[in-house]
Amino acid sequence: MYFFTLAALATLAVGRTQPLLDAVDLQRSRSAGGRSTCISGTIKIPLRATNLQVLKPAPKTNFEVTQLYVEFAQVNSKVGASAVGDPQTVEGNYGIYAKLCFPSDQRAQRRVTTAQLLTHGGTLDHTYWDIAPGYSYVDAATLAGYATLSYDRLGTGLSDHPDPLQTVQLPLQIELAHILAQELRTGSMSGGRLTVSKIVGVGHSLGGAITQAVAAKYPKDFDALIIQGTSTVTQFALTGVVSQALQIANTDPSGRFKGLADGYHVSGPLPQAAQFAFYRYPGFDPKIFSLQTSRKQTLALGESYTLPLAYAPATAYIGPVAIINGENDWFYCGGDCTYPVDQAAAAIPAYFPNADKRRSTSYLAPGAGHNVNAHLSAGMAFERMIAFLEGALGH
Repeated sequence: MYFFTLAALATLAVGRTQPLLDAVDLQRSRSAGGRSTCISGTIKIPLRATNLQVLKPAPKTNFEVTQLYVEFAQVNSKVGASAVGDPQTVEGNYGIYAKLCFPSDQRAQRRVTTAQLLTHGGTLDHTYWDIAPGYSYVDAATLAGYATLSYDRLGTGLSDHPDPLQTVQLPLQIELAHILAQELRTGSMSGGRLTVSKIVGVGHSLGGAITQAVAAKYPKDFDALIIQGTSTVTQFALTGVVSQALQIANTDPSGRFKGLADGYHVSGPLPQAAQFAFYRYPGFDPKIFSLQTSRKQTLALGESYTLPLAYAPATAYIGPVAIINGENDWFYCGGDCTYPVDQAAAAIPAYFPNADKRRSTSYLAPGAGHNVNAHLSAGMAFERMIAFLEGALGH
């Protein structure tokens, strides 16, 4: 076992006294949406993975950062390939912030048999899944009878921030998600001692790539998958990255990222940098947009260099898949996910060729950009996600 169990978290969620192993700053709370009971804290998880050696130092100025991403996006770019070398083993014991949420009704809590592992995308954190009332997938899931475990990926938010070049790479993030999925699978809930028998992997953007990679390497980790913000169309993604005007995080005017190593980057201070990449106007509430931009988070350069490692087709995965895109996602559709075909639907056979076709589905959230959960049509997307699970898992 990896220092915490679902049973320990669940016991605290329903008001028992069993401790959360190796956790610090444990807190009980409501979800931001207000409809779920949650328990959260930082847990120590030992991780080991085969990363790639990064051969170039992190840029030291924001001029250098901008030029790096421009060269990433240019025609015939060799930046990524030239920056990495041989495989190398990395390992350590890392603090990971995790938040487990349940239905608020205790009788409903004891009926939970399926948990969802929620992995956020780049420059976001766990709050993407629980933004505000009406924008909380956590609440949509718990109201439907599921438990959710959201977390801050290594190098993000309240989790540890180790070396952003050599340590915080996709292989290690994949192992982290795998361990969390295993713990959800083997944990049991207190009270009625009901076993959590099914695990759903849910990921957005970079988190979707990680979820896909877990399904490729560990196909039995998940009984169903929901991926937001993906397609086989990749030529627009780097334009989206460049549009964010990424800068060295420790130079951000907010002062929120002081002390981080230079290889951690954040979106530039102008909000419209995030709008181009992640949003579609007028399909969002400006107040929610402002809230989300105020919560912006880091992207480790090691993740940028190793992201292609996550996109291998998950050929051994045979369960159901739902792909949910914003209709106007720029990153993966160039602004129109219906052209020349439905890009969400087309991604299923490409990335999950042996998935259960009968139970798989796709959906384009009307008027939404890349960050589906922060748009006015988020509720419709959530309804489709829950309906998919009810049909796919017989929940």
